[in-house]
Amino acid sequence: MSNRNLKILAVVALAMIIWAVVQSKIANQHTTVTRLNTPLIQGLVTSNIDSIVLGSAEDIATLKKQGKIFVVKDKDNYPASMEKINNLITSVLDIRVNELFTSNPENHEDLEVTEENAQNVVKFLDKEGKLLVGVVVGKRERERNITYVRRLVQDETESNKVYTSSNVPWLQTSAMSYIDKRLFKVENTDIARVSAGGLDGMYRIKADENGKITVQKAIPEGKKLKGTDYENVFTAVTNLEFDDVQKESDKTADLKFDRVFVCELKDATIATFKLARKDGKNYVKCEAKYTGDLRITESDVKKASEEELKENEAKLLASDAAVEFTKKHKGWIYQISSNKAGNMTKKFKDLLEEKEKEEEAQEEKTEEK
Repeated sequence: MSNRNLKILAVVALAMIIWAVVQSKIANQHTTVTRLNTPLIQGLVTSNIDSIVLGSAEDIATLKKQGKIFVVKDKDNYPASMEKINNLITSVLDIRVNELFTSNPENHEDLEVTEENAQNVVKFLDKEGKLLVGVVVGKRERERNITYVRRLVQDETESNKVYTSSNVPWLQTSAMSYIDKRLFKVENTDIARVSAGGLDGMYRIKADENGKITVQKAIPEGKKLKGTDYENVFTAVTNLEFDDVQKESDKTADLKFDRVFVCELKDATIATFKLARKDGKNYVKCEAKYTGDLRITESDVKKASEEELKENEAKLLASDAAVEFTKKHKGWIYQISSNKAGNMTKKFKDLLEEKEKEEEAQEEKTEEK
């Protein structure tokens, strides 16, 4: 055989080797990576969920089913927001995976899908505390827009599988994330008057029919209202939220609720907030009552006009809302922001400042005229 033929055979052989290697890699890739584009979790019967465990490592929160609602076990069984829990379940069930990336648990730590180093972990358990299903959200590669996720099931082999996904939402895992933190929601225009104070005395701030806000307490000579501080007191409980909550107990017995803030609404509802401060934190407990006239007989209803019936319905709704408000918050102590607490506990003297000499002189001239 000539040297030329030998060279040709060598080239062909080399090409065959390269082709075989490429084909081997392709074949190997398709046997270890399966393209899915399907939901990570399928077949979860939500009615079987008795508790939800959130978080990783030592930072864990538990939502427990109690009757028809869920409670936050880590916050003295405070009622959880069913809307937030439904959103969590929907978000988990909506996760879709692109491909199977690995089945080797030795890769879990690097991909941040162990329960100790994951970004998020959510587990759904049944009444016996057994795992129904869960999800571990790991490392995110922003350049490729993928996140590594792992499905937790009782089958260890299946739980070891790590997938890539492009639609993983941020799953909240803190206890307070599943509590409705709105304590009192009211518009400025609904407030008729507020009262604030303590053992040093009370003062009132009122809004007239045109919305003008005035302080109903005599201002000492030589003093004047400081800017709009009094208006901040008047609107202190609008959109009032809390940062933390705990049940009233022996642990809270040393809290001194020595300040009070009363908000009177135009619909005859009166909400009362008692405030305490300890170690730089501000606490409040609250209740409400309806003070309007609800006396209406069956004959009154028959004689009433449509407008009067609507007014009476509004009164009944306000009364029911006050009862529900008190029932919901009775026995609970809330921690609120220093900004809100500062306005609610502001003393009357803190609303005042010294008049300038020019102002006093001008007022004296006005009085002389």
